[in-house]
Amino acid sequence: MSGVREEWCSGWGRWQARLALLLALPVLLTGAYGTNYVFLAAPTPHRCHVPECEENSTIGVASSEQWSPEWSEWAIPKGSQCERWAPKHSACAHPDHFDNTTVGCDNYVYEHGSSIVAEFDLACADWMPRLVGTVHNVGMLISLPIMGFISDRYGRRGALVISGCGAGVLGLVKSFVPSYETYLLAELLETVLGASVYPCAFVLMIEWLGVEHRILASLVLGIPLSLGAASLSLLDYVTGYWRTWARWAYPPSLLLLLYPWLLPESVRWLVSRGRMDEAVEVIKKAAKCNKVHLPSDALEKILLEKEQLAERAESNIDEGLFTALVKYSALRRRLCVCFVWWMSAVFVFYGLAVSAHALAGSRHANYALVAAAELPALLANTLLLDRVGRRPLFTAALLITASALIGISCLPQSSGGWAIALFLIGKMGATMTLNALYVYTAELFPTRARQRLLAACSTLGRVGAIVSPLTPALATYKWWLPTALFGSLPLLSAALTRLVPDTLHRRLPDSFADLDTPADVAQDV
Repeated sequence: MSGVREEWCSGWGRWQARLALLLALPVLLTGAYGTNYVFLAAPTPHRCHVPECEENSTIGVASSEQWSPEWSEWAIPKGSQCERWAPKHSACAHPDHFDNTTVGCDNYVYEHGSSIVAEFDLACADWMPRLVGTVHNVGMLISLPIMGFISDRYGRRGALVISGCGAGVLGLVKSFVPSYETYLLAELLETVLGASVYPCAFVLMIEWLGVEHRILASLVLGIPLSLGAASLSLLDYVTGYWRTWARWAYPPSLLLLLYPWLLPESVRWLVSRGRMDEAVEVIKKAAKCNKVHLPSDALEKILLEKEQLAERAESNIDEGLFTALVKYSALRRRLCVCFVWWMSAVFVFYGLAVSAHALAGSRHANYALVAAAELPALLANTLLLDRVGRRPLFTAALLITASALIGISCLPQSSGGWAIALFLIGKMGATMTLNALYVYTAELFPTRARQRLLAACSTLGRVGAIVSPLTPALATYKWWLPTALFGSLPLLSAALTRLVPDTLHRRLPDSFADLDTPADVAQDV
């Protein structure tokens, strides 16, 4: 019977391939939406408006001739974006018409108007566009418990549709906002609804593949996620204006309104809610699609077994997590280590995406390369995690990330090609780290509290995501500070891997007491 169950539910067949294709659309879209602030709130070159030299009509977005006129050589300090030379007279024709002291700008001229910086006149207030990324990640933090409740109460499919369509509607609303403040509000609400698309899709995929295929699910969904991030760069390049980008990018998410009729619900969720008739129908469709003969008596036994397991899990929920933390040193150690891992990994992963603009060359090409660097990382994890082990591969990924990013800090600032190559290697390592972390963390904790502790670690990791958009500001002090910080944190995480055991081919713990067995303790130190 287990072999039959594996074929229709927990293995890979035509039914699972169809499911993966359906999930590819919302995951691809969330990949594009997930860091759209990198372009929509991107820093924009600007300079002071000099009323002695130009008309008021140049305030705002300038033409190519207006952006860099001849008189700017003596009216504006070289390289300055927020100051100009103080005028002696109302004339502008000669350098002698300006003093050698600087004054602040009253108005600004922007090189282009592709982002909200020019539209909402955010020049010389660098914290304001960076705050968009922070607000976005705060929305992700709020989204996790809300959409997690909806997923458990109303189903994986329902949560996916609500999250994806909600992001689309609020994203379109965002394209019509009149001010910076309303943009921030729309960004927050969009993320609160839309940030849970990938978790919902991942859970649904896992529940159709089985937990033992978690790594395969990461690859299947990781590919459209990376392609979505790369498409963000392409679409921004094609549209050239943030409102146009939003009006092109968000409408496809409304296709998810068809998913209640196209996407199958999780059988495990249906059984857990006592909806046996629906579960039977879905199982029959999956078996027929996979060309598996499923006798009716076998189907009844499978559902009965799943119902009993669900009831047993419900009755065995351990409410004494705080007591267990006090009692078991191994649990405390693992939880503290995982907290550091998650904050560091998420901080570095999103920080690198935000910092791609600082690389030499085309910002669109650089971001697309950074997004594409996730694909070989996902493939490497899929091939190696079950062969070399969780801890060895996780440690290696951390060291690769640290070496590449610290290496950038040791290069001269003008080393464009080498810096880009090391940056891409660092992004590959960061992707491998975060991808392996989902699997490794889940296997370190006992069954009774696995989901709660994994959610706690993931939630704390969002703190790193909230801070990451602010890190480019460190470059104003030293250009190498952001990458040096991104490189030092993986070193700390790599050192902490010695405090926990590898979980490859080991029986997963069922209770808190299993963590303090002699064999486990011996491998923990």
